[in-house]
Amino acid sequence: MNERAISFGESGALFGIIGSPDVPDPQRPAVLIPNTGVIHRVGPSRMHVELARALANAGLVSLRLDNAGLGDSEIVPGRSDADSALDLCAAMDALDARNISTGTIIIGSHSGAHDAHEAARVDPRLIGAVFLDGYIHSTPRAWLNRTMARLTERSRHPPPGPLGISLTPKSGSALHDVLPSEIHYHDAPSHERMEADLVEFIRRQLSLLYVYTGDVEHQYTYAAQLIDAFPILRGYRHLTIRQIPEADHHFIRRATREALIDMLVDWVLGVAARRQTSV
Repeated sequence: MNERAISFGESGALFGIIGSPDVPDPQRPAVLIPNTGVIHRVGPSRMHVELARALANAGLVSLRLDNAGLGDSEIVPGRSDADSALDLCAAMDALDARNISTGTIIIGSHSGAHDAHEAARVDPRLIGAVFLDGYIHSTPRAWLNRTMARLTERSRHPPPGPLGISLTPKSGSALHDVLPSEIHYHDAPSHERMEADLVEFIRRQLSLLYVYTGDVEHQYTYAAQLIDAFPILRGYRHLTIRQIPEADHHFIRRATREALIDMLVDWVLGVAARRQTSV
């Protein structure tokens, strides 16, 4: 495999690493891997590096990039976090200019899942998108599950805190609210806008993979919650939903990280195969 650094975008302000097999197949899609939060292109626990190399070993090109103002990418004047989709569109331009792939799949984790969704809204070159702990919309069943979970927690004795201080259910919840796993960099779009986006994704036959870890199990409480929230997805054959309750959203544990990477590579290869047979 080969790895090389590139600058791209307006005035070369953006930076990324292209990973590729020794002989890229220009008929196969490339994979974009944007930042997770403020972590630069290596990803949490170096997951983006490991994923890119696994993709290359499977014969696929990838570009893991730093969004504007993060890592080695420069700040672009007049831009904000809301413009992150522009960085991903510029990354697709950079891949297109090199003629090493056809079509693009994006894999975004947490805030990167927001970027993936926004890019999918505006750029039809995307043929697939992966959302790791992305947007979550509630349902009556999810509300009931959360309520039952809270009642169960309150029935237990509060655990001792630092210096022997007991955390009450109320104070414990307040502390839990500010843990890193609970920080969301972007609010979910309204139900109406999300539904409109999904209608467009379905019209374009975009392959979709939603993965939810144990860090969001108090919000995404059961496997079919996404479909119950958006019934238009029911029966959509290019939709896959996976829950990994034993994983945190940074995939710190090597075993869960490796299992995730294997799953992602298999899914991307499946999307690539379907696209090639449909051409």
